Amino acid sequence: MLALAACELPTKLGNLTATDSTGEDPGTTAVETDGESSAGTTGATTDATTDATTESWQTATTMFDPSETTAEATSATTSGPTPLNCLEFNELDCVASPGCMAYYGSAYEFPGCASGLQFLGCTDEIVCEHDKHTFCREGTDEAYEVQGTTCSPPGFVQCEPPGVAFCDTCGTLDEAGCLAEPSECQPLYGAPHIQTNGDVCADYTAMEFLACQANGGACPPFIPVVCDPDEPDQPYDSPSGCVPAGWVECGEMGVSGCD
Repeated sequence: MLALAACELPTKLGNLTATDSTGEDPGTTAVETDGESSAGTTGATTDATTDATTESWQTATTMFDPSETTAEATSATTSGPTPLNCLEFNELDCVASPGCMAYYGSAYEFPGCASGLQFLGCTDEIVCEHDKHTFCREGTDEAYEVQGTTCSPPGFVQCEPPGVAFCDTCGTLDEAGCLAEPSECQPLYGAPHIQTNGDVCADYTAMEFLACQANGGACPPFIPVVCDPDEPDQPYDSPSGCVPAGWVECGEMGVSGCD
């Protein structure tokens, strides 16, 4: 009897109160901790942590965007001084700009030419042979001798010398000097208009030297009447068809030759 009484337990394990397992007050109900409740608690805790992290990132004062950083870095790398466009420079800008190259040439005789070295254009500085060549402006009858470089000025192509004198070279010559340069220059002559027997005629028996001009370039196929602006009352027939440089057309055309 004494052995059986010693084996009896006052309480079943399943009936332990919260006080027995947790040390809380006897009136407190213990929280179940089976598998389902534990999983729910873990999931809720994880979700709450994730939400808190997401909200913290979204509401941060500065948000990191890799594309913006890349764009800024690219911009910083490619930014710098604007490249020179030498082709658009005038003579002064071209000469004053390192890295640009100015071209100069002497004009052969053509209508409207100017004597002396003429600025022909500007390009990026390049290495060329030191020599002289003739270059023609594309689409025109302008030709220039360019010294000091074999490179073509912008808008020009290398061409053969036109076989005429340089601009204004012939125009400064008198009759004897013009005749001494037959390969480059040609004299222009005129038949003076005179009055005879009350009529005006062109005296082709008394041709006068009017001017000297460079060879080359066709003159109109008719005989103009020309005057030196300093002597407007003395017209001439110009049988070559050319109007001398600096002269003007004047008087009555179609005057018959004197008998």
